[in-house]
Amino acid sequence: MTDYFTDSFFTGNRERLLSDTHAKLIVISANGLLQRSADTTFPFRQDSNFWYLTGVEEPDFLLVMTPEETFLIAPKRDDHRDQWDGAIDKSGIKDRSGIDRLYEHHEGWSKLDRLLKTHKKVHTITPAEAYLEHFGFYANPARGVLLTALAKHRKLETVDIRKSIARLRQIKQDPELHALQKAIDITGKGLQAVIKKLSRYKSEHEIVADLTREFIRHGATGHAYQPIVAGGRNAATIHYIKNNQPLNQGDLVLMDIGAEVMNYSADITRTYAPGRPTKRQRDVAKAVEFVHNESLQLLKPGTDMKQYEQQVDAIMARELKKLHLIDDISDKRQLKKYYPHLTSHFLGLDTHDAADYTMPLAPGMVLTVEPGIYIPEESIGYRLEDDVLITEKGAQVLSAALPGATDSPTIDSK
Repeated sequence: MTDYFTDSFFTGNRERLLSDTHAKLIVISANGLLQRSADTTFPFRQDSNFWYLTGVEEPDFLLVMTPEETFLIAPKRDDHRDQWDGAIDKSGIKDRSGIDRLYEHHEGWSKLDRLLKTHKKVHTITPAEAYLEHFGFYANPARGVLLTALAKHRKLETVDIRKSIARLRQIKQDPELHALQKAIDITGKGLQAVIKKLSRYKSEHEIVADLTREFIRHGATGHAYQPIVAGGRNAATIHYIKNNQPLNQGDLVLMDIGAEVMNYSADITRTYAPGRPTKRQRDVAKAVEFVHNESLQLLKPGTDMKQYEQQVDAIMARELKKLHLIDDISDKRQLKKYYPHLTSHFLGLDTHDAADYTMPLAPGMVLTVEPGIYIPEESIGYRLEDDVLITEKGAQVLSAALPGATDSPTIDSK
């Protein structure tokens, strides 16, 4: 697998962050390992912001930046840990990140403490709540641990720089676009593999197994997020991730999947009919595909995301009325019963990527277009999602070559 990222990418990101924030001291933490059970952990995934600034894949490092110097602080390690988990390749980290100064934990914190005593404020990433109720999961505690350590300097003001980093990440650079396109292409190969034998699958998990094999075989690290492979009524649950139910004859199969390449995420959804679709299924498919095509026409530099979503909602409402699902196109509650999510989100290091949604669209931004209609009482869920790059001229569909793109409907509507 080609590595598209050099030390100049990470060095440039750090320089832009210092310039944009005018910060005199920035301290950012890597993610830490999370316990899975007993003495085992979940697979490690680096904090996206930390990776964007360093390229470091190891847990528990700290990045410290001032206008005069930049350095990394290594976590505490002992010989036992090195023997079991492998020693940290410090030379490789320096080469990868473009940061020459890497201090052991005690020496690095002594240096950081001296800096903290001479500054009135420190720029960092404020941690989320320990439990994110809206999403139903716990946050990685690494940012909170750092903030607790910084709080020992009671007179120190902390400044959150999440929005500044998000704005930087929002405009993709060439290496990022290469990684994204590779992830999208691998996702397409996975789709091609399962389409060939779609009618032979008996269960959702069989499809997931083949997708996983194809992603890894073609060079991805795996899935960028928990895949959604949903048959029939299951597809009406937007984030259905059980992926373990039998596939029933006559049901549509929705696949929301994305390979991950060098931490960058594809995010594609296709809905297929393994057999001959019903007229109702074809009508729903045509409605979604129409909204999808209309949405693409609205994407161009200068587009306001809030207005864009309102325009798409209006288009979708008219289609839902044609399907006799709603009777009042101005009634938001009726619309959201069958179309409960937004049409687009930004894409990059995170599947739902960091972004400032108040910024008008600009060349270099990558986002999804994913309208869908969900009718649980009819056991129908249909979504069509592509990944799109904003260019000077408008919108380029990066996933246009994948099976079931807008010019190749997933259901024969004839």
